[in-house]
Amino acid sequence: MINVCISNPGLFSVADGADIAYCGGCQEWYGAFWKRLSGCGPTVVSSIVNYLTRKAGGDAASLSAFRTLMDDVWRYVTPSIRGIPTTTALVKGARAYIDAQHLPYRIDELCVAKSHQLRPAFDEICRFIGDALQADAPVAFLSLDKGAEPLLDSWHWTTILALQCDETLGVAQADIADEGKLLRADLRIWYDTSTLGGGFVRFMPED
Repeated sequence: MINVCISNPGLFSVADGADIAYCGGCQEWYGAFWKRLSGCGPTVVSSIVNYLTRKAGGDAASLSAFRTLMDDVWRYVTPSIRGIPTTTALVKGARAYIDAQHLPYRIDELCVAKSHQLRPAFDEICRFIGDALQADAPVAFLSLDKGAEPLLDSWHWTTILALQCDETLGVAQADIADEGKLLRADLRIWYDTSTLGGGFVRFMPED
C-alpha cells in the first residue's frame, strides 16, 4: 500500500492576480499557436521547476512570471513536429535546462512500452512514483494513449502530485495536475488498457 503526496500542494499553484489559483501551468498560456498546440511537455517541466524553486524558498509565481519561465524552459524542452513523444526526449531537454540553471536535481525516467510484455511491473511504477513524491518531487507523466481512463488525454504530458496505490485491490488513484486543474485518475486502468503506453520522469534532489 502506497499513500503519498508532495508536502505542500499549495506551492504548486499559480495565481493570475484575480484571486484565481491554477494547479500548475497551462499550455494555453503560450503566446504562439504552435507552442499552445504542442507545449504540454515544457509546461509540465515548468510546473515542476516552479514547485521545486518555491519549496527551496523562491517567490510565489504570478501568471506573468510563470509564462516567462515557460518560455525559458521551451528553449531547452522544445517539441518536435511530434511533440515530446518519449520520456527520453523530455529528460534530454529537462536535463539541459537543469544544468544551465545549476539546479541541484537529477532526472530519472521509467518508460512504459507499447508492448504489455515489455512493460515494467505495475508495482515498480508505483514505487518509482511513490519514491519521488516521498522525496517531495512531482512526477511528469506521459500518456500516449489514455486507454479506458476517461480523465486522461492521449499524446499528453501531465504532473502527478499524489498517489494512493493498493495492489491487493488493483487500484492506483493519482492526483494529477493538467492544464491548470487538478483531477484524479486511476493509473492501473491506464496501465492495463493503454495501447501505446508512455512513461514517467521524476526530478529528484541530488544526494
